[in-house]
Amino acid sequence: MSHSKDFFINTQADASYQSMRPPENLQSFQASLIERMQARDHGSQSARRLAVAIGAQACLIPLSHTSEIVSLAGHALTRVPATRPWFRGLLNLRGNLIGIADLAALAGAPAQASGAGSHAVVLAPSLEAQCGLLISAVLGLRDISEMTPISKNDEGRIELPAVNGSYKDKDGTCWDELDLAALAKHEVFLQVGR
Repeated sequence: MSHSKDFFINTQADASYQSMRPPENLQSFQASLIERMQARDHGSQSARRLAVAIGAQACLIPLSHTSEIVSLAGHALTRVPATRPWFRGLLNLRGNLIGIADLAALAGAPAQASGAGSHAVVLAPSLEAQCGLLISAVLGLRDISEMTPISKNDEGRIELPAVNGSYKDKDGTCWDELDLAALAKHEVFLQVGR
C-alpha cells in the first residue's frame, strides 16, 4: 500500500527569517551587528574596546572611534612623495582615498610590515579624518571594566600619541587605550609632509 503526502511550500518569505539574513555587504553587516549589540546591552557596550596590536604593543580603541577593519591583502598602498616615513600611503577603499599611518613608526619604533597579513583600522567618519591606522593584529573585543588602571606603563614600551590611559588585564597583559578623537587633532599626526 503506497502512501502519499502533500507538502506545502510557502513561497512568501517569513518576516522573521528576513531579519535574520545577513545584509548584502560586510560593511552593512558590521553596522547591523554593532547596532544589535548596543540595543542588547548598552551599559556594557560603553566598556567594550576593540583590541589590536600596533607593532608589538597591545592597544584598546573605543568602538565609536572606528568605522571598519580592512584587510590589506589584495589592496595596494600608494606611496605619496615628500611625506614622513610613518605615513605609509593612500588606500583606495571603495572609491574613497584613506591615508594609512603607522602609529608605531610615528612613536619611534621600527616600521610595521604591510602586506597580506596586515590590517588597517579606519577612523569613524564622525572624527572627520579620512585615515586609518596600520595594525599588526586584530585581537578581538575586551571589556575595559574588567581591567585594572595602571599608572605610567614603562616596561620598555613605546609612547604612542593620544594614549588615554593604561590598563592591565587579569592575565597581566598591559594595554594602552587610544583616543582616536584626540589623535585626529594631534599636531604631529596631522603633519604628514616633510
